[in-house]
Amino acid sequence: MNNPYKSEENTVVSFSGGRTSAFMLWKVLEAYDGKLPDNFKVCFANTGKEMPETLDFVRDCQEKWGVDIVWLERFGEKAPEDAKLKAIFETRVVDYDTASRNGEPFAALVNARELLPNPVARFCTADLKMRAIRDFVDSVGWGRPYLGFVGIRADEQRRAVKIMNREANEHGQETILPLFTDNKTVKDVYRFWLENDFDLGLFNNNGTTDWGNCDLCFLKAASKRSSIMRERPDLSKWWIEQEKINESKFRTDHPSYEQMQIIATSQNTFDFGDDETIPCFCGD
Repeated sequence: MNNPYKSEENTVVSFSGGRTSAFMLWKVLEAYDGKLPDNFKVCFANTGKEMPETLDFVRDCQEKWGVDIVWLERFGEKAPEDAKLKAIFETRVVDYDTASRNGEPFAALVNARELLPNPVARFCTADLKMRAIRDFVDSVGWGRPYLGFVGIRADEQRRAVKIMNREANEHGQETILPLFTDNKTVKDVYRFWLENDFDLGLFNNNGTTDWGNCDLCFLKAASKRSSIMRERPDLSKWWIEQEKINESKFRTDHPSYEQMQIIATSQNTFDFGDDETIPCFCGD
């Protein structure tokens, strides 16, 4: 059987900053005896709304494993009125010290699009992550299509099937799921970090990192966001401001972020009804 963590084509390891994608990165490194060949790049696309612990974790993986991780941020701005495109984007290479920590890339995207992303139009993932990686691939002259290793596990079959049924996406990436192919599950990921000498400094909820990816992502269950707001009310400010500036909500089926903050800090319980986290293709 071919090693699913090896590739002879130009390949990007998409590192979300979570435990699963970091485990995938380790398996790729392991397949190459700790040193990636020239046809591999590891990319972390920062929206500016990741938790500080996530940024620390990406830095730690980079330093402790001796692997070059390319930190990317994609900024948008409104185009001139006479331009064909409504928005202009620029992808920048940053690092741990210069990475945005106050949602700057995300806010710039919303301003450029003049629209909040929502569960139906999840353009934040495409614009801030997938297109950032595409721009970087173009900048190094790889051309398209290229392979993208994404950390979807064997116990995430529904997500895996959706991805595997696609051809190369509009961003020129042909997605490969080595953990799914290798039958690795959340138990394998949990065991790896339990035995490792460092870990992501965010609570592991039975294999799920509720505080991972964008801190109060609108795809997270309302009850989870409310719980995070209760512990860290300061995180609500950015989301409340975006809804007020745009005079709309990230989710019309949920209370506004301002209303949720009031609920979270009250002593009363609140029934959010059919409340489930929607899988985000940002990955874990």
